[in-house]
Amino acid sequence: MVSWARGRIATSVRMDVDDGVPVDLRGGLDDQAFLAIGDGIEITLRESHVRALRDQATAALGDMALVEAADRVVDAVYNAGAQARTAAVLAREKAEAAQRAGAGDQATAAFEAARHAAEAAEQAQAAVRAAAEAMRFADEAAETARAAARAATRGTPGQDAGQPPCPV
Repeated sequence: MVSWARGRIATSVRMDVDDGVPVDLRGGLDDQAFLAIGDGIEITLRESHVRALRDQATAALGDMALVEAADRVVDAVYNAGAQARTAAVLAREKAEAAQRAGAGDQATAAFEAARHAAEAAEQAQAAVRAAAEAMRFADEAAETARAAARAATRGTPGQDAGQPPCPV
């Protein structure tokens, strides 16, 4: 999206920056700071922007750590479910073999173990689905909150009359 703001073009841009790309933030004159990304991108920020980024950095790093931890937990639950499913199949096969061999008590115990393992696999699968749905819901809620915050700042003191808000 491109819009005119005080004789300048204000642009909304999304970019993904790889880990190896250098990022540098340095102060300058006239209440300005410069954010350099790689060799070809430089963004001019005001002191208020840098302060806002400083205040948000800890929360963003915390959010990233929580998401990473949640991913590890969901992976562990998924793997546990897969192991339970495999154990259920194996227990069922052994129960059938025990039944064919006339070992009724062992067959009954193996069928019961297979049933418990299958139930555990189902619960793990349901937990993974619930976690995925919760993550999607949280992402949507966060985006709605960010949009509401942007809308709330439109027309606030300090914005030039008739200047459209920057869509960032």
